[in-house]
Amino acid sequence: MLLGWPVWWLLGLAETVPLLVALVMAVQLLRQPVVHLPRGFGWWALFLVWVVLGAAMLWVDAPGAVPGGGGPGRLAVFGFKLSWYVACTVALVWICTMPRKAVPDRLVHGSVAWMFLVSTVGGLLALAVPTLELVTPFERVLPPQVAGNTFVQSLVHLQVADVQTVLGTEGTRPKAPFAYTNTWGSVMAMSLVFVGGWLARARGRSRVCWSLVALVAVAAALPPVLYSLNRGLWGALALGGVGLAVLAAAKGRPALLVACGVLAGIGLLTVLATPLGELVTDRMDNQHSNDRRGGLLTLTTESVSQGSPVLGFGGTRDVQGSFASITGGSTPDCPGCGVPPLGTQGLLWMVLFSQGWPGLAFFLLFVLLALVRAWRCRTVNEAVCTFAIAFFLLQLPVYDTLGLPLMVLMLAIGLVARERRETEGSGPPRLLTTLPRLVAEVRRGLPVLVATSAAGAVVGLVLALLAPAPDHVARVFLAITPAPVYLETEVDTAEEVDALRRPPQEITVDTEAALLMSETTLEAAARSVDSTPRQLRAGLGVTGQPNSSVLVMHVRWPDPDEIPGLATAVSSSYLETREEYLEQRREDVVAQLREELRELQGTSAPIAEREALTDAITQLETDRRAVGEVVRTVDPEPGRRDYELLTVSSAAVGLLVGVILVTLVPPRPRGPARPGERPGSRTTLARRRRD
Repeated sequence: MLLGWPVWWLLGLAETVPLLVALVMAVQLLRQPVVHLPRGFGWWALFLVWVVLGAAMLWVDAPGAVPGGGGPGRLAVFGFKLSWYVACTVALVWICTMPRKAVPDRLVHGSVAWMFLVSTVGGLLALAVPTLELVTPFERVLPPQVAGNTFVQSLVHLQVADVQTVLGTEGTRPKAPFAYTNTWGSVMAMSLVFVGGWLARARGRSRVCWSLVALVAVAAALPPVLYSLNRGLWGALALGGVGLAVLAAAKGRPALLVACGVLAGIGLLTVLATPLGELVTDRMDNQHSNDRRGGLLTLTTESVSQGSPVLGFGGTRDVQGSFASITGGSTPDCPGCGVPPLGTQGLLWMVLFSQGWPGLAFFLLFVLLALVRAWRCRTVNEAVCTFAIAFFLLQLPVYDTLGLPLMVLMLAIGLVARERRETEGSGPPRLLTTLPRLVAEVRRGLPVLVATSAAGAVVGLVLALLAPAPDHVARVFLAITPAPVYLETEVDTAEEVDALRRPPQEITVDTEAALLMSETTLEAAARSVDSTPRQLRAGLGVTGQPNSSVLVMHVRWPDPDEIPGLATAVSSSYLETREEYLEQRREDVVAQLREELRELQGTSAPIAEREALTDAITQLETDRRAVGEVVRTVDPEPGRRDYELLTVSSAAVGLLVGVILVTLVPPRPRGPARPGERPGSRTTLARRRRD
């Protein structure tokens, strides 16, 4: 899988081959006498259950997201992500089970270390020809409607870099041989850890030779690492340098400590004495993505906490509008003007939004417990695992690391689990360190799990049925004409004269949305429908069509027969209020322009300046376009009652209660294993069942 990665990338199969290799691993596992699991695997198993249950949430609307949608595309993306979770699980169990003679530690270290060299070559290729892209053979055989999908394109279409404007000018961010720049950065950092593991096991002349090769590879990787502008990668490398120095000091390795100091000095000197230092400084000064990331994670956290805290929403959702405007969105000229979907910009947020708070807790507990078991770094495998987990946790909030980075992490955890199993055994019978033990525990508690899950589902369904009927919803689309109002009238320079001659500046759609929800508009509407502004405001919502001047007014009301009258009253009141507001502002600006023109009379002011003022006054007085109109009205529709939200979430809570009960109640003893039998083995379990 790893040694052939460049070939899979050229064929467009880089994101598919690991899933196929996982099938081969699964077949090999079935042939093993006992399938071993790492300690703490129960937390990961619970996380996988939460991922599967999240499929029921795929069509639930998330607060702050575009309502509706989903379809087969959302299910296909869910299936792809689930496949990667399963593949990473299989890789973890496979490396934990396969004997060292069949899969030596050094083979695993070398295979992952090879990815550092491959990523370095990909980074250098990106710097040399940043615009290189090819149609892969796999892309050619896909149906056009599938290959044209944006998500599929990112996986099967070959590109070596993303050319982005981060520092004010176009820059190259390497990503070959991966689909995303962040994946490239994550693999670079984590595979470098395995380079250290490979060198640590080398002996004699081979260690010297491979150390020189690694030194050359690291030096060659420096330019693409810096030009990638990946702060997560920079932070991981800095953390790794500090951690390696601490480890060398703790283990009494002065040579390694000196080597760390020399490498740190060389790196610092290279950055400060070359143009690369200016690149790093500029990147630290241009952290424009921080605000967007911060706003997105806040919205993600609020959405999942309000909408589906137990199970999340199963997948990502598109944000309604942008942080700049309710009609904001990406355009061909400005692809970065839109907001990334909820649940992106970091695997941490994807897990939270897709699997809810319990799912995130299960995920983090499994990783953190693996770190606790390895952090002493008593062996090479434990050191590799510690650094890999540290890098992974550092990148977790900023990188979408579902894919090869997560699989590399699982390999590191599996190596430690196999090493400890071979030295300490499978542990007490209650530890779920083999597949037979896990299956036996599930069988033992199956009646309790089914009963608590069913009870939870019934409670959730009853709560959903007893909940108040959702309001009916109608939508009114209002097209807003540009406001012919000059926001500035001071004319001092030729440039300002030209600006005054240009068409008037427009009032934004966001200010129009505020005007629609204003007290003046709602008071006039409330009088015509015998209601109050407070009641109307509670039943109204305003969004916008992306990249347009169209407001969408959402009217939510219990009685569908009253909605048409409410919608007409509010839209008419808004248009009348807007017309009065614009007329008053027109009169104020015209008066101001006339005063400026009067002051220019009898002075030596340029004729062009006076003509510009006269033209502006004429345009304002003669431009009497309609302020807007209702272009479309969608009849009231009954609100969607999310039965699956309460039912499945309550069933998940019941399942969790059942797991706790089964864990607290120990199994009945069935006698010790006979001589020659291992506790938890298939033979022992079969004999106990017969007994």
